[in-house]
Amino acid sequence: MTPSLLRRSILVTALTCLGAAACGSSSANSNPGGSTGGSAGDSGGGGLGGDTGGVVVDGRLAEKYSEFFPVGAAVSAWHLENTASILEEHFNHLAAENAMKAGLVHPAEDTFNWDEADAIADFARERGMTMTGHTLLWHRQQPSWMFQGLTAEDPDSIEILKERLKSHIEAMVERYGDVVTNWDVVNEAISDDGSKVYRDEGSDWYRIFGSHEYIYWAFHYAKEALEAQEPGSSAGKLYYNDYNITLKVDQILEMLAWLEEEKGLKIDGVGDQAHYRIDWPPTSEISRAYDKILAAGYKLKVSELDVSLYNDYPSGSFEPAPEVEFTPALEAQQAARYGALFELFRSYAPDLTSVTVWGITDDRTWLDNEPVSGRNDHPLLWNDDKQPKEALRAILDF
Repeated sequence: MTPSLLRRSILVTALTCLGAAACGSSSANSNPGGSTGGSAGDSGGGGLGGDTGGVVVDGRLAEKYSEFFPVGAAVSAWHLENTASILEEHFNHLAAENAMKAGLVHPAEDTFNWDEADAIADFARERGMTMTGHTLLWHRQQPSWMFQGLTAEDPDSIEILKERLKSHIEAMVERYGDVVTNWDVVNEAISDDGSKVYRDEGSDWYRIFGSHEYIYWAFHYAKEALEAQEPGSSAGKLYYNDYNITLKVDQILEMLAWLEEEKGLKIDGVGDQAHYRIDWPPTSEISRAYDKILAAGYKLKVSELDVSLYNDYPSGSFEPAPEVEFTPALEAQQAARYGALFELFRSYAPDLTSVTVWGITDDRTWLDNEPVSGRNDHPLLWNDDKQPKEALRAILDF
């Protein structure tokens, strides 16, 4: 069946809620703090358990999805040491969870800390994998030197910041351009406040520039750096990345129209971080957002997928849910959710260019510490004991 026919044939259904702590009808922000606030951390399998010896799965992810899109995982040096066999068997694409963010890789203006990023890139190169370059510009995990000595909305300060940004992007592209097939050039620049487009809250980029103009310069410098390596090599590689796409799609499209129509720069696509909940958003809302992005002439990728058990926004404001046991019933619900999501993703190939899961095993997930520190979540495809879950079987079973 062709992708277009498959897309039209998908039956979008609402999943039944099985646990009050995990469910809710609100479509409030699933992750207002963003996807990448820090290291995944090691939950150590603590808290309320429920892990078993795993399930028997038939097939390998990357091989099974080879006719649709690359399947990736976000990794750190820990993953290379502790989950290498899973990576080699199931994945053909990697993203550095934190190691390529400016605050870690570029801690001082004249100092780069390449070790972990190099290890990840070399792991990918040696196995014929590709990578996502995550991320060139973000309002979080930025090094303090980037904004040191600068004055808000001062023309000279803006020029200095542009040069610092340009130098950082050039260094990253030069070092990893051979293995990176798509760059998260700008991450999370759209406001969580639906009454405005751009994030001004907590963003030193917006504060110094006094506007969203920095977004243009990041994409401009990234394109220049790629074209300097080889003419035409920027094609298909420039992405904007954000969470809560179903809520932000119109704001994102307004930004993309500004880039194209006013700045003369059309980027390639939009990354949906896809930090979903077990109950939200409905696949119908995801599909509606994807259709809008494709209709505007952009590609898609799923960049940071995980499926949390918890709804911390039952009434639209933050109300942390208590930890729950990962029961067989919850595992079955999560597996059904993963299965429905991947059915949707398959329907958008080849316009959906990759799917990356934000981690591998449940004992190393950022969701064990955000938005509630120390609360055990189980959002990934392998359990705390590094054994496959029902969710993995669900996405292989088609």
